[in-house]
Amino acid sequence: MKKLVIIVFSLLFGYSVTANNLQISNLQFIPDNSALGYVHVQFDISWENSWRDTENWDAVWVFIKYNDGTGWQHAELNFNDGISDGHTAAIGSTINTSNDGRGVFIYKSLEASGTSSFNNIQLQWNYQNDGVASFDGMQIKVLGIEMVHVPEGSFWLGDGETTDIQGHFEEGVSGNPFQVNSEESIVLGGGGAGSLGNNNREGMTNNGDFVPSPYNTISIDDFSDTESQILPTEFPKGYNGFYCMKYELTQNQYVEFLNMLTSDQATTRFDPDPHSVDEPTVRYNITGTHPNLVTSTPHVTAMFVEYFDGAAYADWAGLRPMTELEFEKACRGTLSPVMGEYAWGTTNLNDTFQIISNEDAPNENITTGFNTTSGNGWYSFVNSIGAAVRAGIFAANPNNTGRETSGATYWGIMEMSGNCWERTVTVGRPEGRVFQGTHGDGELNTLGNATNTDWPGHSGVDGVDDIIGVGYRGAGFEFPTPVPLNMRISGRRLATAFYHIRYYDDTMRFVRTSNF
Repeated sequence: MKKLVIIVFSLLFGYSVTANNLQISNLQFIPDNSALGYVHVQFDISWENSWRDTENWDAVWVFIKYNDGTGWQHAELNFNDGISDGHTAAIGSTINTSNDGRGVFIYKSLEASGTSSFNNIQLQWNYQNDGVASFDGMQIKVLGIEMVHVPEGSFWLGDGETTDIQGHFEEGVSGNPFQVNSEESIVLGGGGAGSLGNNNREGMTNNGDFVPSPYNTISIDDFSDTESQILPTEFPKGYNGFYCMKYELTQNQYVEFLNMLTSDQATTRFDPDPHSVDEPTVRYNITGTHPNLVTSTPHVTAMFVEYFDGAAYADWAGLRPMTELEFEKACRGTLSPVMGEYAWGTTNLNDTFQIISNEDAPNENITTGFNTTSGNGWYSFVNSIGAAVRAGIFAANPNNTGRETSGATYWGIMEMSGNCWERTVTVGRPEGRVFQGTHGDGELNTLGNATNTDWPGHSGVDGVDDIIGVGYRGAGFEFPTPVPLNMRISGRRLATAFYHIRYYDDTMRFVRTSNF
C-alpha cells in the first residue's frame, strides 16, 4: 500500500485571530495516475483582508515541497497554457500557473472584498518529472505567501523634491519626475533629455558612515549629471506587471524555510546570536536546534535578514528580489507623484509615541498613539519597543479608516515606509544592472545560497561575494536622522549601500513577474 504523509501547513500565520490569517488545511492525496506520472494534491485555503477590484487583486502564491527521505525538494506543478493546466479551481477562484511549474497564484475570480475561502482546490503534481518513483513514506507540505498584483503600465520615478534630496530620480537634470513607459533600456545620467537622472547624487550617503568597515561596502551611484550608464532592457523596470509580497518576510516564514533546509544550508542561513554592531536582539525569537527551530513571535517581521538570506529564501520559494524601480511603483501606483510622499501617498506622518497591546501575541495591536487622520508608520519617533512589529499591524487597528491610516501603498501592500529596511536591486551599480529578473527554481546550492547567476552577489561558487548591487529602501524602526526622509517613497539615501551583515532592522520582501 502506498503511504503518503501530508502535513497540514499554514505559512504566514497559524492563528485564527490574526489580521490576514492565511490557512491551508484539509490536505488530501487524490489517487495518482501512475501511467502518466502525476497526482493531484487537494486542499482548502482561506485568508482575510482579501479583494479584487477593477485595478488589481491580492492572491496567494502556492507551492509544494516534498521529502522522500533524502531532504525537502521543490515539486513541479503541471504547466502548459497558464490557465487550467490540469488543476481544479474552487468556485469563485482563479488558478494562474507559472510557466516553470514552480507554483500557482490563487485569487478571487470576481470583484469582491473580504475573506477569501476556497475549498477542494486541486493542483496537479508531475512527480515523475521530479524523479519520484514511489510515495512510500513521502512527506508533502503545501505552502502559501500572500501577494498583491501590481499590473502592467506606466508610472513615475522621483517626486520632484527640491530641498530634502536623497539621490531622487528625475528626468534629465530637470528636477521633475521621470515616467517609465516601457521595459526598454534607459540612459542613466549624463544630463540628456529623456535620461534618468539622480539629482547629481545629492544626499546619497556612503554607508561606511554607519557600520564599521569590516561589514560594509562603500558605494554610491556610478552615474551623475555628467557620467552616464545604460540600464539594460532585461533589467525589471516595473512597467511589466508583477506580484509583490503583501507583507515583509515574517519570522514564521523564515523558521519554516530554515527547518526544510539541510543542516549545512541552515548553518549558513541562521545565526542564533546575530548581535554584532551594538544593535539589540529584542524580539529576535528564533530558538531551538535545526530542523526543529521555533519562534515565539511568528507574526512579527523577520529581522536580521541580510541580502544573501533573503535571496536564498526567494530562490527557495520560486520568487525573486525586487528592484528599486519596482519599489516605487509598488508604493505610488499610477498616480502623479506628491513631493515628499510616503508609501500611503501623502506627506502626513504620525509622530505620536505609540503603545503596543498584546505584545508578542498574534493579535498585537496599537492602543495608544494610533492616528485616525494621518499616515501611520513604525519608526524611531513612535517606536515604544525598540523592534519591529507584526505584519499588517496598522491595517488591523480597529480605528483604521483607509489607505493613509493603515500605511498601505496604492495597491494595498503593507509596511513599505518604516518597520524594517528592505533590500532592493539597485540601478546605481553595474553589479545590480546585470539583474534580469529570473525567478528562483526552488533549490539552493549545498551551502544554502541562491543559484540564479544574474542575481547580485552570485559568484558562481557559493554566492557570498561582497557586492554592491543591492541597497536599501523604505527605512526601518531605528536609524540615525533624518528618519522620516528615509521613509519617503523616492528617498535613495542608501539605494546603493550594502552591508554584508545581519543588521537588526533589515528584512526583505520578494516579487514575481506576472507574465511569468
